[in-house]
Amino acid sequence: MCFASRAPAFFLPSVEERKELVRTLNDFGLTLTTSRIHLLHHMKQPQIPLTASDLSKQIELPLSTTHRNLSMFADCGLVDFIVDRASVCRWYFLFAGRPNFCPTCNQTYNAAC
Repeated sequence: MCFASRAPAFFLPSVEERKELVRTLNDFGLTLTTSRIHLLHHMKQPQIPLTASDLSKQIELPLSTTHRNLSMFADCGLVDFIVDRASVCRWYFLFAGRPNFCPTCNQTYNAAC
């Protein structure tokens, strides 16, 4: 018997979560778009770092939109990425006051301020 690991399901943010995400995007001067809100919401869920391709599939966004938004988030200091042992770029949300390391490979993330 084989068990395939499944990526966490994507659920839309609640009204309160959406307000917090909008506030975060406004604080960093980013234009409010549904794709940015959904991407940021999904990245804040507790999980392992994900590739842009995985994020794109889970949230049902074009890969180019996902890459563009991840780059903008990284420029603002909201997210960062690691390159894992297989030379795959994986993105994660920077949480302040929480240890940032990958639970699968134990690679330390950059520290959040």
